[in-house]
Amino acid sequence: MDLSQMEVIRSYLDSLQVKLITANYAHRVHRQWGRPLRKDDYFRFYYIVDGEGWVRVNDEEFYPVPGQLMLLPADTLLTYSNISPNRFLKHWFHFSAKINNLHLSQLIHFPYCISVQDTEYISGLFKKLMDAYLSRTDLTAPLKTRIYLMEILTYYLEHAPAGSVGLLSSSPSPSNQILQYIEDHIAEPLTLEKLAGVFHYNPNYFIRYFRTMFKMSPIQYISKVRIENAKRLLIDTDRSIEQIAKDIGLDRFYFSKIFRQSTSLSPSKYRVLHRNESSMEKADGS
Repeated sequence: MDLSQMEVIRSYLDSLQVKLITANYAHRVHRQWGRPLRKDDYFRFYYIVDGEGWVRVNDEEFYPVPGQLMLLPADTLLTYSNISPNRFLKHWFHFSAKINNLHLSQLIHFPYCISVQDTEYISGLFKKLMDAYLSRTDLTAPLKTRIYLMEILTYYLEHAPAGSVGLLSSSPSPSNQILQYIEDHIAEPLTLEKLAGVFHYNPNYFIRYFRTMFKMSPIQYISKVRIENAKRLLIDTDRSIEQIAKDIGLDRFYFSKIFRQSTSLSPSKYRVLHRNESSMEKADGS
């Protein structure tokens, strides 16, 4: 996953709003468990403890086994059924997960099923979530349900196979296009007016949109990208300070000023310090 895609996904997750709808712990499904193919307006988490069954999400079929965790997205065709008298025993809950008015699954793709190694940890989270959900005397129970829900969702995304989580659309989103444009043109003068014009936004709207997505202004983000690129060039290349400043679209004096503000070091001292650290790590075999 490239830097621009990761920034977009991080911004989505930073804006994510979740809400528990209903839950059950160690539940053996009914003999008639099943449903026709249809969509729901909410997500489902299933953690399979025992038994067997069949689940189809869009055109993908699954026969989950004990120790597997399923994340079944909203607004997605779903059907399931028993396949034997050995019915599923599972922990489960339904929840909403939205970014503004969009379901998380409309923006990010992820696998529908993963295998869990930390079985006691995951079962414990489901139990804590269920206890909080059922509590009528705990003032903080609504906060706890969101915390445990987010812990389970975080575990799922962190333990999904490499490359299986990403932006949903194969064509870049507007947010992704903006970040990619900044990366590709970082050596050029990048003003707010120019960026807004490239993407046909009113400058005031563009600032609001960018802040909503990335929690910083466009100018702050451009400065961040320039400093990060400069750090890499200082450590990995022998280019002069003047050339690095040019490579990131700044004159040397202003580059040195904002670099010192960001790192408390001059570019030259940063290069010496981090190259020495890198040499010591190699010598230690770290």
